[in-house]
Amino acid sequence: MRDETGQETSRFRLRECRAAAFRTVRHILLVALLPVCLSAAPAGAEDLPDTPESRVAAAKTYLELVPVERMAENVARNIMLIIPEDRRELFRKGVSEGLAQAGIEDLMVKIVAKHFSTSEIDAMTAFYGSPEGKAIERKLPGYTADISLHVIPIIRQSVTEVMEKHFE
Repeated sequence: MRDETGQETSRFRLRECRAAAFRTVRHILLVALLPVCLSAAPAGAEDLPDTPESRVAAAKTYLELVPVERMAENVARNIMLIIPEDRRELFRKGVSEGLAQAGIEDLMVKIVAKHFSTSEIDAMTAFYGSPEGKAIERKLPGYTADISLHVIPIIRQSVTEVMEKHFE
């Protein structure tokens, strides 16, 4: 099998490179957006109690504003760009059904509460509830699609080159 550069490769290695590229893009987006979210913290947020219970309550409020399904839909929309067009609807339906069965909302509440303090979650909620946050959320699918189309191939190529040069 050959990759998009014409190099001899295996499916496993291409899958690994693609997975590494997606992980890298998620980290890029988090690093790019988190400071913006945190800068929108409401005044006096430092005085909020930071307990497991307050984190869970704040996480539930945040996920009401930014539902997991919408986040997953945005991610799936970008992945669909690499899926053959005639199979995209099947992929979209499969992802939707899988999320519905997985109880992902409860899992996301736990994950948000684990990684962020109450004031940080409140800051994200304030940001995504603001006109600017809503506008940014509407624009994120196009932004991440551009990253998928233009940045991921560069990252993938770089990962492939490093793998070939240093790990074979």
